[in-house]
This record gives sequence, C-alpha cells and structure tokens, in this order.
Amino acid sequence: MDLPPDTVLVFDRTDDLLVFESFVHAANWLEAIDIDEGEYPAAYTPDGGVVALTTPEAWRGPVVLTRTDRADREDLARRVARYWSLHQEGRSACDPVQTASFLIDRDNQLWKGRLRRLLGG
Repeated sequence: MDLPPDTVLVFDRTDDLLVFESFVHAANWLEAIDIDEGEYPAAYTPDGGVVALTTPEAWRGPVVLTRTDRADREDLARRVARYWSLHQEGRSACDPVQTASFLIDRDNQLWKGRLRRLLGG
C-alpha cells in the first residue's frame, strides 16, 4: 500500500500510536485540550519528519499540524518499536512505513465491516 502524502503518525503518552491518512483527518480527530495538556508528545511523517501539533486558540480552538524542517528518524523508529512491544504483542515489529500501512489498513477494514453491518450487507 502506498501511503497518502500527508500521512502522520501521532504518539500518545502511553506510547500508543494513531495514524491518520492526512493532516486534515488528524486535525479533525485530535482535541485541542489534549494537545495543550501534552497528551501527544510526538508526531511524525513516515520518513521521520517532525510534525508540530499546536493549538493557536488554546483548548477551545482548532488543532493545527505543521511540517517542520526537522527530522528524527531514530526517535520515530524507537517509538514505533515500543508501540509494537506494548500494543501489538506477539507480532513482529515493522518499520514506520509498514506500521502506518498496517494501521491504516486495519482501521479501514474495521470501518468497512461496521458499514456492512449497518447497511445489512
């Protein structure tokens, strides 16, 4: 699976991982109060680019994701490995791109199954 160009990996304080197919999806799902409270300490593009999560209007406003000019492939790889060891027990760890593809595919399959059940098909 080729990842969409704006795929973003967002890690929470428990080293769980959220993967969004675009910055827009992430901004619509993440809550400003959680960003302000430090719930998501790290966000990256699949190639290790650092993504800034900000809330220009504090906890009431929108969440904004911005690409920075920094990269930290080592921290991304470390966080992805930790995610696999904590949240995907019994599975072999994958690299960041494979992990993003895996999680996007898994989430899409879940939604397809829910829609099928709702529509009676």
